[in-house]
Amino acid sequence: MAMAKRTNMNTASMDKSAAGITSRLFWEKRALDYTPPFKEDILAQTNQTISVMESKGLSIEGARILDIGSGPGTFALPLALRGASVTALDISGNMLKRLAAEARHSSISGVKTIRASWKEFDPVQAGLSGAFDIVISALSIAVKTKRDILKMEQCSRQWCVCIATGRIRRAALCEAALRMFRASLNPRPDIRNIREKLEQMGRAFSYESFPVAVEEKKTIAELVEDVAKRLEAEGKAPDRQKIAGVISSLVKGSGENGTIECTRHSDRGVLIWRVD
Repeated sequence: MAMAKRTNMNTASMDKSAAGITSRLFWEKRALDYTPPFKEDILAQTNQTISVMESKGLSIEGARILDIGSGPGTFALPLALRGASVTALDISGNMLKRLAAEARHSSISGVKTIRASWKEFDPVQAGLSGAFDIVISALSIAVKTKRDILKMEQCSRQWCVCIATGRIRRAALCEAALRMFRASLNPRPDIRNIREKLEQMGRAFSYESFPVAVEEKKTIAELVEDVAKRLEAEGKAPDRQKIAGVISSLVKGSGENGTIECTRHSDRGVLIWRVD
């Protein structure tokens, strides 16, 4: 499969950015262990989200779609399978390499990639003003501000879609571990914040949400890594040994066969609005 790649020189300024979730280097590292887009539970959630989009009148087949913060192709590849021509934009080259590998493995064509930071991206300079039928930001921190939203609208000639998590309910021990280290408990991105921005901008939009459940059993080492990554996302340097000690004290022998129940329930929100 031929994957057309475009780059934006503005991303060069991001290469040496500080650690944290806004850093390109953070996402280059995270790409190595990111969940594959065709993992059964992930694909089911993606397909349910796409069904919500279609129920609001969006036509996927034959559409030109820009996927902002595409990651390894969680949405870009299933959308391409449905007949869309997708351009996947992500700050991380490793994410886009994973996307290309997944596409080759599944014999998916029709996906282009752009390595760029949406914060730095200039749609006019890139020649992408009004170039897409649908512009989506799915579970990506790329779209947070009014400026980010306006750039989405600038690239679209019909629809914009923001998909993000709302309220999260975690297993008690996992919640306690995050609180002990003052890690953020809110989702990133938070659909409630994006909805508030659209209301302030006077946009007429539709909103729908559905529950998402992740049921996992993790070892202490796996939970330590989860907490450490969350702290790294906030630009902090985690002490894994200290985290392990705290989690071990919280478990107090309650783990079954050395594992801990880490069930997480959340609401996935889908915001859709027209720009034409």
